[in-house]
Amino acid sequence: MRTAPLLLVALLLASSTQTLANSEGSSMWQDARIGVNGGTLGALVIPLSNETTYTEVSMNASDMYSVVEVYTATCCENCVITENALDEAIGDSDVMRIHYHRHWLESMDPFGSNATEERWVSVYGEASTSIGGAPRLAPTTVFDGERMHIGKIPSSSSLSNDYATSLAAGQSSGLGGSPTHLTVMAYDSAEGVMLFSWDIGLHGPIGGCCLTLTPWLLLVEDSASFPEGTNGLGDYQHVLHDAIELEELEGTASVHVPPTWDGDDMSAVLIIDWSTEQGKSECCFPRLPGPGVAAASLCLIVALLPSRRER
Repeated sequence: MRTAPLLLVALLLASSTQTLANSEGSSMWQDARIGVNGGTLGALVIPLSNETTYTEVSMNASDMYSVVEVYTATCCENCVITENALDEAIGDSDVMRIHYHRHWLESMDPFGSNATEERWVSVYGEASTSIGGAPRLAPTTVFDGERMHIGKIPSSSSLSNDYATSLAAGQSSGLGGSPTHLTVMAYDSAEGVMLFSWDIGLHGPIGGCCLTLTPWLLLVEDSASFPEGTNGLGDYQHVLHDAIELEELEGTASVHVPPTWDGDDMSAVLIIDWSTEQGKSECCFPRLPGPGVAAASLCLIVALLPSRRER
C-alpha cells in the first residue's frame, strides 16, 4: 500500500505549489473593480487619417490581446518611472495601451477631456479610492481591466517584474462566440465627423445568462509633443482624447472626432467591458475544481482502490 501514500504526498505538494504561485502573483496587484467579476477586452483599431476611407476590422475573442490603461499627467514625475517600467515589461508583446491624462482641476496638462475622466472614474474610481484614497491617482496602471497597480513602489523585485507578471496573467473572461466587428463607413477629416458601425459577437460559455457587455469607442492619438510638460517626457504616447460608451452591442452611429494635438495619428479603438455579478459567476463561467479539491478527490479514489495484497 505504499503507492497511495506516495501519490497523496505528491498531489498535495503540487497543490501547495500551484496555490503559492497564484498567491504570489495576486499579491502584486489589487482588484480593479469592486463588487463585480469583470474586465476589459480588446482591441479593434482603425487608424484615422486624411486618407481614411471605408475600413473594416474583425477579431475573434481568442485573438484579442491585453488592454493596458494608464492614468497619468504631464506634471507627474513618478509617471515617467512607471511608464519606463511598463515599456520594459511589454517589450514586443501585442498590447493596446491607453493613457488617460488628468483633466479635472488640472491646468498644466492639455490632454484628456470630461469624457475620459468620466470613464476612468466610472470603471476604476471605486477601486482606486478604496486602495489609494482618491478616484484619480497618477500613476495608476490597469491590466485587462482586472488588475490595478497604484504608484511606483514595486511589490516584487522590481516594478517591471510586477507589470510583466500582471501582463502574463491575461484576461479571465472565458468569452467566445462569433467575431466582433468595427467598421469606419465614412470619415470627413475636415469636419472631424466619422460614421461607423460595430457588432459585438461575444457571449459566455453557456449563453451569458448573467453577463453584461459594454462596448466603448475610444479616440487615441499615437503621440503628442508637449515640451512644456514638467515631468520632462516631451512626447506623450497613446493619448486618449475621447471615450464614448455605446449603448447597444451592435449599431451605427456618427461621432465627432477631436483634432489631433499634432500630426495625423488618431485611431478609433473599440474595447469591451465585461462583468458578471459577484457571487454569481458560476452562472456564466462554471469553474473547474481548484487544485486542492482535485488533489483530495484523486487521493480519495486511490485510497479506495484495493491493493494487490487484498485479493
